[in-house]
Amino acid sequence: MRLTSLQRQLLWPADVPLVELRSWIRQQLAEEGDVLRWALTAVGSSADGARTLHVEAVISA
Repeated sequence: MRLTSLQRQLLWPADVPLVELRSWIRQQLAEEGDVLRWALTAVGSSADGARTLHVEAVISA
C-alpha cells in the first residue's frame, strides 16, 4: 500500500448545502484514491462570492 499526502483547494458549489459538505468533500477526494484521513484546514471567499475550501488528506493509491 502506497500512502500519499494531498493538499487541495476546492471550489464549494452554491448548490451543496453545509449538511452535505462532508460527503461532497469525500467524493472529490475519492477521485485520487482511497481516502484514509482528511481535514478541512481553511474556508475562504473571494470578492465575487465564490467559496473555497482548503483540504489536506492522506490516501492510499
